[in-house]
Amino acid sequence: MDVVMPQLGETVSEGTISTWFKAEGDAVAEGDVLFEIETDKVSMEVQAVGAGVLRKIHVGAGATAPVGAVVAVIAGKAEPASKGDVTAATANPRAGETMPAGSPAPAPVPVPRMNGHGGLDLFFEVRTPERNYGKAEAANGVKITPLARRLIAEAGLDAVTMAEEAARQGKRRVVKADVEAARARAPAAPVETRQPRPAQGQAEIGPEVDVVPLNRIRKRSAEHLSEAWRTVPHVVQAVEADFTRLDKMRRKANEENAERWDFRLSYLPFIARATCLAIRDYPQVNARLDGERLLVARRVHLGIAVDLDHDGLVVPVVRGADDLTLVGLARAINEAVARARAGKLTADDLSGATYSISNSGTFGTMFTAPIVNAPQVAILSTDGVRKKPVVVSDEDGDRIGVGLIGILAQSFDHRAFDGAYSAAFLARLRTIIETRDWSQEI
Repeated sequence: MDVVMPQLGETVSEGTISTWFKAEGDAVAEGDVLFEIETDKVSMEVQAVGAGVLRKIHVGAGATAPVGAVVAVIAGKAEPASKGDVTAATANPRAGETMPAGSPAPAPVPVPRMNGHGGLDLFFEVRTPERNYGKAEAANGVKITPLARRLIAEAGLDAVTMAEEAARQGKRRVVKADVEAARARAPAAPVETRQPRPAQGQAEIGPEVDVVPLNRIRKRSAEHLSEAWRTVPHVVQAVEADFTRLDKMRRKANEENAERWDFRLSYLPFIARATCLAIRDYPQVNARLDGERLLVARRVHLGIAVDLDHDGLVVPVVRGADDLTLVGLARAINEAVARARAGKLTADDLSGATYSISNSGTFGTMFTAPIVNAPQVAILSTDGVRKKPVVVSDEDGDRIGVGLIGILAQSFDHRAFDGAYSAAFLARLRTIIETRDWSQEI
């Protein structure tokens, strides 16, 4: 059976194998994780759909191969390697590097395709970004997050017991903190107390320090954002927007429609919709920098930053956001967030954003200066909306009242446009939020 580089998304033509979990000569069972793939946007694990022996690895760890290329061959004990061995040998000159085997995962569904030899290529299910470590929901209806499922499996805990304990506490899901608490209560296994000597330039690690390795998502985010911070001349501007009028309509809409929609409107879809409308008047914020050219997108593909239970950040893309209504945007954002937290995003889901929004408002933050997600040229931060004293002007003059005020901050690449353009965009965004008749979009 030829193991091929799977289709990673419509916009992705090649992938890099970062890790092999099997070595040549290892037995392979259905559902075993064979290797991990990295693209510019996402990491994925590839699982086997057939059993046999891993006879040959053609594309080793660290090597890149195009979609459809044969990266390895799996054969039965007495089955010779397929003809794909010869044709695939040139897929990458660094082929043959391997790494130790990993742990098995549940079996996926095979997807066969005719190959050039008149036979079938064996494709493999791709899961991202976490392995499948059990069901996402227990029998009692308590949901278990992907990260919690992995930690439960690694700690040797019982998912059913964890779900029952969560239900007794009135919780609707099991998260990382629940697993860590359960691990703390479990008897500790004996550990090696001798600390290795730190490498040159590293700090001494004492007994009062907990070492937390960076996970895969955080490592990739760190690389990308560090490069953006080094190369992009950042400027941050912010405006205050009065959400008082908008909030009245939002509450009324939720009371009348939340059951029919199966979700409630937060402030985020209003801000996203207002952003799309403001971009019509100031399109250069919806662009990417290409050398000495600014490539202005005609449509808005909106990236929404999603926190993964404090264990990393991903930015799924709502495509054609400017064509969606307020309710349509809310539904699309909710679906993108749900897929991100369930580990179901593909490379396409994370590609092609033209403008991004980072939303920290649910945590009540006052002001955030986000890093531009290059090659995009701007990103908007939305923070907490809270009651503040405001000046109210009417026929009786000026008086002090109470308003719902939020700060909208935009970081932008000063090479793409100047502060006056950014300020004009933010002023237009504020005007739309404060004066638009939002009831027309419900």
